[in-house]
Amino acid sequence: MPKSLRFRQLTKELNRLKKQFLPRKFSEINDYSERQLALTFAYRVFAHAEIESYLEDRVWDTVQTAKKIWDNQGKASGVLLCVIAFSGQEMEAPPDTLTPLKGKKNLPEDKLKITKKIDIAIRCFKSVIDQNHGIKETNLLKLLLPIGIDSDDLDKVWLLNMDTFGEERGEIAHSSAIKTKQTPNPADELERVKQIIQELEKVDQLITNLLKELHS
Repeated sequence: MPKSLRFRQLTKELNRLKKQFLPRKFSEINDYSERQLALTFAYRVFAHAEIESYLEDRVWDTVQTAKKIWDNQGKASGVLLCVIAFSGQEMEAPPDTLTPLKGKKNLPEDKLKITKKIDIAIRCFKSVIDQNHGIKETNLLKLLLPIGIDSDDLDKVWLLNMDTFGEERGEIAHSSAIKTKQTPNPADELERVKQIIQELEKVDQLITNLLKELHS
């Protein structure tokens, strides 16, 4: 299945980062200068940021597409159902009457209209995206499950790799290089990103399938 445009943009940017920050030739004995190691740390941080941005863009585009189809066709997709289900909204019973007692204001539309409830759920999801700062398992589940990605389709090893990558990126982004626990190996950094992207491509295809279902 063809890769999405956004995924191709991601891989292009990661290739640029590789050329900009990693050595052209890797040392078999992991013998690198301080500058090369510092650039490797930079590669880790920037690669993490590109993957995070890709995920946020891709899921938000999916939800926006589902909302447009709802607005134009009145079609309630699985994506919208999942957004509502994972929005944190309570399942409210319908009101007893549409005509409240004298002196009381009319019932708010978010108590009556499904469109309003959808709007609230989408705003909640947009808030999750805006406040997202990572690609660990907890971040991924908050981004992927609400658009309809089945938890069974997420590789557990990949999630562990994302956790490790996120933790090690955090060590660099939130502490000085002196306090970093382990000296990086540029070859290992590149290999890890390649493995992450291989599995992320499967997620990209799952999202593409969701979008195809929206348009069917």
